[in-house]
Amino acid sequence: MIKLLCLYLYLITNVAVASTAESYNSSTAQEVKAIYWLNQKQDSAIVYAKWENFNALKEFIDTVILTSTTMNTPVKLESADLLILMLPDQNKLLKVYFTDTHINMNGLSYWADPAIIVKFRQINKSRVTKGDSISSNVLNRAIQSIG
Repeated sequence: MIKLLCLYLYLITNVAVASTAESYNSSTAQEVKAIYWLNQKQDSAIVYAKWENFNALKEFIDTVILTSTTMNTPVKLESADLLILMLPDQNKLLKVYFTDTHINMNGLSYWADPAIIVKFRQINKSRVTKGDSISSNVLNRAIQSIG
């Protein structure tokens, strides 16, 4: 009975890790060509596609997902920031959620440094204040172009 229980736990753990590994691995960050940070209403977004902030944001997400501790307990995503990572060469997009202390992707939550999340939120907020947001029409076209 104990052997069966151990086998069951082993299989569940490996299936969960495999499903995440299929959608995100060490080469995923290089394939991300743009990041859309949606507002709370999800009707406009700030686009990160070049420059220092794009690379820093992409590297932060990559490092957290590949190296951080995961949580199996659900995280409330209602107040989370939604980021869409565009991978046009693979014709897919990945949804990533930022909470105060975690990054969530594919139902798994990864602990992230809250100070860094605050820093990126401040950068995004300043860009919104400057009027850098794209409209919902442009956002929808970008999402539909990927699939």
